[in-house]
Amino acid sequence: MSRKFTTGLVIFLLFVAALVLLSRQFMVGMTGKDGFGGHGDRVALVYAEGAITGDAESGRSLFGGSYVSSVELIEMLEKAREDDDIRAVVLRVNSPGGSAAASHEIFEEVAKVNAEKPVVVSMGDVCASGGYYISSPAGYVFANPSTLTGSIGVIWDSLEYSSLLEKYGIRSVTLKAGEFKDIGSATREMKENERAMLQRMLDQVHDQFISAVATGRGMEVEDVRKLATGMIYTGENALELKLVDELGGLEAAKAKARELAGLPEDAKVVAYEKKRNVFDIFDMLSAEAVGYPSPLRGLEQPSALEIIARRLLLRDIGRLE
Repeated sequence: MSRKFTTGLVIFLLFVAALVLLSRQFMVGMTGKDGFGGHGDRVALVYAEGAITGDAESGRSLFGGSYVSSVELIEMLEKAREDDDIRAVVLRVNSPGGSAAASHEIFEEVAKVNAEKPVVVSMGDVCASGGYYISSPAGYVFANPSTLTGSIGVIWDSLEYSSLLEKYGIRSVTLKAGEFKDIGSATREMKENERAMLQRMLDQVHDQFISAVATGRGMEVEDVRKLATGMIYTGENALELKLVDELGGLEAAKAKARELAGLPEDAKVVAYEKKRNVFDIFDMLSAEAVGYPSPLRGLEQPSALEIIARRLLLRDIGRLE
């Protein structure tokens, strides 16, 4: 066995060992049974942490922060709803928002669960925009006094650097069939009819958001509309405005869930946790959070449809991407 081969093998084994240790550090608290486990009447604890996406899997990117998949979260809520031993659900939300479509999907599932068994939301540091959207249909909502919530609005943002390209003599060539096919292109100025079309879309999604909150919170649409300026409220303000029901943390939410389900004070609360393995570390390196690509990805040109879907966000405007 050559000296080079031995040295290479040692380096490879050290790399694998370091990778295992690193992945264990990141995945602590994330392992567990694929389900709620155990028997008897219990409360399920489901987490929604990070930016909301319509992607197939939730995760954490080393570059983009954590993100929650509407697909996975809905599957968790469905399992809680269908499990007869689960008498109530605590949904812990710590999210600045995200995809409008994904937020609405989760909203509908939370409402469905709450129609069959109590759902209690516990808001974390931030529960704004899409985060508030998915919280609003719960039967009872807790916020900490300093939780940042509300931000009932919709935002589109994009870059346009045609002047920069012109300065350096760079020209973009686009062929299209369909007047609006390249809407949102960063290589040219936006036309007035395109701006008007996007504004109509934003207004429509905003109306959907307002209607959903009014339905979920049992409020009048016009009362919600007055609050739907995109303003962010503290938990204390939100209580005054009837956007939440009570001030308190996760333990208060667990106690309320037991009470609403008619369970004893010592009834078990079990967390739904997805199985993880060492190879998930690679997902963290390549994951994309809410339309902001990882630096490891290529510089591919997204379609106009993808641009619209990714930028039409229910997102806390104070969040730093």
